[in-house]
Amino acid sequence: MSTSTAHEIGIVHYAGAQVACIWGLTDLFGVASSIALDQRRSPQSPLRVTHWQPLHSRDASLSCVYDSAPRGSPKLRTLIIPPTMVDLPDPDVPAGVVSWVRNRHAAGATLVSLCSGAFILAQTGLVDGKSVATHQICAEALAKRFPQIVVDVNRRIIDHGDIITAGGFLSWVDVGLFLVDRILGPAMRAETARFVLSDPAAGEARYFTGFAPPQTHGDGAVLKAQEWVHMREGRGVSLAAMATVAGLGRRTLLRRFASATGLTPIEYCRAVRIARARELLEGGNTSQKQIAQSLGYKDVASFARVFRKAVGSAPGAYRKRFGRNGFSPANFAAQDGSRQKEHIFEAGLQTG
Repeated sequence: MSTSTAHEIGIVHYAGAQVACIWGLTDLFGVASSIALDQRRSPQSPLRVTHWQPLHSRDASLSCVYDSAPRGSPKLRTLIIPPTMVDLPDPDVPAGVVSWVRNRHAAGATLVSLCSGAFILAQTGLVDGKSVATHQICAEALAKRFPQIVVDVNRRIIDHGDIITAGGFLSWVDVGLFLVDRILGPAMRAETARFVLSDPAAGEARYFTGFAPPQTHGDGAVLKAQEWVHMREGRGVSLAAMATVAGLGRRTLLRRFASATGLTPIEYCRAVRIARARELLEGGNTSQKQIAQSLGYKDVASFARVFRKAVGSAPGAYRKRFGRNGFSPANFAAQDGSRQKEHIFEAGLQTG
């Protein structure tokens, strides 16, 4: 495979974009490529990462400012729009970026938005009438600015095929591994996850609140089932569907899933739902009824009973103790400059 046939993943470096996400994804894809080379699964780097940036604030076109394999002509096949660090993308800032992104999609590139990057994606008009995932902190502002899209904070990743959106704390890690799976396969995803998340307790727990799902076990089929469960937040998942996704028989899945994760599929799905409930309780003002309904519980009482058993406290008490003290999407939408930044940093919040 030559660099010209490598799968090129472009990242849009617009004004205000979260630099940690841009370079984090660059490193993650670099790790995947290095593993593929080390294991001789590819004669040359299978992934090529480029960064695209307007050189002037009003540029109508973007220039390549970084190329991991600067030989041959770049051909974008996947284009990622990263989130902002704190403020939402200014409607005037991405004006010169939007048409360029739209043209890349028309030329065949799959578009991927992360959290607040959905504002730029929505401005292209390509997701009108579609469901879009984003971080819950900016969901209200996104829905208000773009009423023609359907904002969904109950799914971490929404895959429309040629357009992928994601939301949630550090969702770029999930999306990076998701793309490695799609481009290089589940085995390479497992190897990359093992390297990137070498300390699951310190790494994975950061973006699965209260739950560090085992992902370094090396069983690609089980990993595929796990990812499928996470994409659905553990809702409406059957053993038969998980087995189909994993490409295994039901009994084989049960045995291998328990061996790899230490949990049965039912226990795992419950843990994912509780992790999502904790994230919603900590990060916003979503009512307990809405949380219960979004996670598939028949009523608030059923949800509260399961939550108390898993966490040790009632949902209301948990929110009172761990919630972000009334920080809401209104703070984010207000774009109140330095005071807003100070509030967010004090709360320890990132939109990635």
